[in-house]
Amino acid sequence: MLIATSTVQTAKASINLKKLCRHFSHKVQASFDDHQGEVHFPFGDAFLTAEGENLQIKVQAPGEEELARVKEVVGGHLVRFAADENLQVDWVATA
Repeated sequence: MLIATSTVQTAKASINLKKLCRHFSHKVQASFDDHQGEVHFPFGDAFLTAEGENLQIKVQAPGEEELARVKEVVGGHLVRFAADENLQVDWVATA
């Protein structure tokens, strides 16, 4: 599995986590509470944690193309849903 992570500074970490997971839950398996969430796409998975003013995101997928897709889907939706915050999602590949 390939893994990438991002820590996004947001005053609405918990709200954004719930928005993302609720949105994705209409099409794929997703579970969440105020502090943690998981989304399971056919091409990879996303794990989210809200801690204070940080939203930590970990994505994983079996290949480079799938990982790029998970990053694009999760990061892109977050930026759109929180447009009023002008968020930046910077991914870091992990071993």
